[in-house]
Amino acid sequence: MSRTARAGVPVIGIIFLALAILKFLNGDGWVVWALLAFLFGGFGVFSLGRSGGNKS
Repeated sequence: MSRTARAGVPVIGIIFLALAILKFLNGDGWVVWALLAFLFGGFGVFSLGRSGGNKS
């Protein structure tokens, strides 16, 4: 996979994460949205600003 493809922001995952948070706050079913956010990389948004490791 190219560097550009790996460096992209997981927009779909972030949308699912936002839906999970909104559903949790409303008291509705949020687990499915959180799982989808995990699968689509939404939790990776918390580590975007961190540096380290080999980024080649």
